[in-house]
Amino acid sequence: MSETPSPESGSGGPLDGIRVLDFTSFIAGSYGAMLLGDMGADVLKIESPGGDNARHWGPFIEGESRMFQAWNRNKRGIAVNLKTEQGRQVIYDLARNADVAMENFRPGVAARLGIDYDTLSRHNPGLVYASSSAFGGSGPYAQRPGYDPVLQSMAGAAHLQQLMNGVAAICPVAVSDYMAAVLTVCSINAALLHRERTGEGQYIETSLLQAIMTAQAQSYLQPLEAEITGPPGIFPYRMFAAADGPIFIAAGTDKFWKLFCEAIGRDDLADDPRYETNPQRVSNAAALSAEIDPIVARRPARELEAELVAVGVPCAAVRSAEEFFDDPQVEAMAMSQVVRHPQLGNLRMAGVPWRFSQTPGTIRRPAPRLGEHTGEVLAELGYGAERIAGLEASGAVRAADTADTH
Repeated sequence: MSETPSPESGSGGPLDGIRVLDFTSFIAGSYGAMLLGDMGADVLKIESPGGDNARHWGPFIEGESRMFQAWNRNKRGIAVNLKTEQGRQVIYDLARNADVAMENFRPGVAARLGIDYDTLSRHNPGLVYASSSAFGGSGPYAQRPGYDPVLQSMAGAAHLQQLMNGVAAICPVAVSDYMAAVLTVCSINAALLHRERTGEGQYIETSLLQAIMTAQAQSYLQPLEAEITGPPGIFPYRMFAAADGPIFIAAGTDKFWKLFCEAIGRDDLADDPRYETNPQRVSNAAALSAEIDPIVARRPARELEAELVAVGVPCAAVRSAEEFFDDPQVEAMAMSQVVRHPQLGNLRMAGVPWRFSQTPGTIRRPAPRLGEHTGEVLAELGYGAERIAGLEASGAVRAADTADTH
């Protein structure tokens, strides 16, 4: 585990000097903004006085949502009531010197709140504005609410589970949410490059619909003037039941197949012309499973994993996230980091998920408490103490000393 730099030590990341107005909530928006923060951007998480709804999703650590903590590091937090004229004016003042704005409201909500692209770009024509929703801003489903499992169910991901395992199922990892976050970050960085070249800001849109389709690109390739031939899939490329638990074996090439057969003492299978190529192995999967399953079933999963890895076969015994957190490779890739939270003490979390040789990203601060930096950010705008106090008294903003942090 590595200790992270203090917030005062500066960013130094590739997006150092970029300011982001983060109006988002939950994963697709919040995690994307967090990644920009990991790259050094100054991300201002702008919440309502009641806070991001993700603050109320358990489990909790001393009253603070574990999920919220995971999706919102490297941000400063301010609480603004966008339904008040004074609150909106705060946003317009922030927008003048911002580089990026992000929101993931249902289409139309940002406009009603007065923080849509048309409005904010009038204050700052160079603004890069990224919007993400469940189904996109146009079409028959534009106003339809949705979470990741809804898109997994609609778009084929749950059906793939049914094809593989016999039962439709939702992947507990929020595939479309995390993919949408990555798509948003990619598009924002591209738009910032365009602005660097031309001076132009622009509006960006993506959605969970686009994300779930992107994550299953192979499922959305259909020949229009030809036929698909050959059995689908790879073999062996599935979970097997070992003596003490499951193990995934991914002998996905002819080379890996031969290495696998040699490792389990079945060279005859590698030499059998019926199983020479992957399409042949897929077509004969039932017969091959009858040969392989009993061999794997006699071996402890971790022991078999070690033997297969030693000869170069991709595989892994099933582990929990807690177990994997202590894996030496996680430590080697700096993916186990410790950051100090003012209320919760030290928090261990996944590290910055890339390495830049010249401008490395860092975890500079934990997720903010509700309204933690309201006064600080308003002071940076030139607001005096009396004006800030007046905004608090009117309910246009909320600061940490009056905000509910649970």
